[in-house]
Amino acid sequence: MASVKRLKKDIDYLTFSVIADCFNYSFVSGKSNDEVSGIVKEVIAVRNSLLDRVRGAKKLEDKKEIKNYFKAIYNDLMSNVDAAFTKLSEIVKAN
Repeated sequence: MASVKRLKKDIDYLTFSVIADCFNYSFVSGKSNDEVSGIVKEVIAVRNSLLDRVRGAKKLEDKKEIKNYFKAIYNDLMSNVDAAFTKLSEIVKAN
């Protein structure tokens, strides 16, 4: 992990990419979809949770523990974003 600042930027970039794709789908399809709105709400909650976890890392002192802590946050970010994109692609395929 390069830095905490970079991790925060990655969290924002990836979550806003999912949100932008959801809004693009809603705009292109021309209809409001509750499932897409649910994805947006879920991604926002995940983003806030991850940023809270990043801010809470100041309590840690051991370097290995800190590294593992941030690695876990990054892995959670990737798995949640991947799951959100998968849900969105399934919705797009269904319509």
